[in-house]
Amino acid sequence: MEKNFNVYRVKRALSALKKKNKKYVTIDMLSKWVGVYSDVLMDDLVFFEPMVRMDPTINMNDLVPMIEEYFANEAKKETAKGTTKPKRVTIRKKELLEYESVSDFVYKKMAGPGGLVSPSTTLSDQDLAILAKLVKEEQGKRKKVMTKTKKKTTSKKK
Repeated sequence: MEKNFNVYRVKRALSALKKKNKKYVTIDMLSKWVGVYSDVLMDDLVFFEPMVRMDPTINMNDLVPMIEEYFANEAKKETAKGTTKPKRVTIRKKELLEYESVSDFVYKKMAGPGGLVSPSTTLSDQDLAILAKLVKEEQGKRKKVMTKTKKKTTSKKK
């Protein structure tokens, strides 16, 4: 069944039911406590108990466990949603301009005192993305140099 009720009104009704310590609560009593017309409140509570529309004398306290269970399940779903999507790593040109080449990056990020590369150095996702971009740039520069030297050697043979 799809959600077709106003969450705010249902939470207000739940709060009112918990605050009032009455054994029997009708929809009319609850609508007065919440400050909403009984027809509107019925439309919201039909999701939890379909017979609310047919019989307005149903005890609304019977709906409290169902409403609490629904909101507990919704809270679990929201916490599960937040952990699935990884953060996107973006690189700005300003960050790339800090390093002249791959060796400069390695020296600045991974070298310890005395210029020795530390094997215990760990790079963040951001650092790895920067390193990958620097490697691609350096490969592009080498390809350009290689194509120029190939053109020169082929033109000399003729």
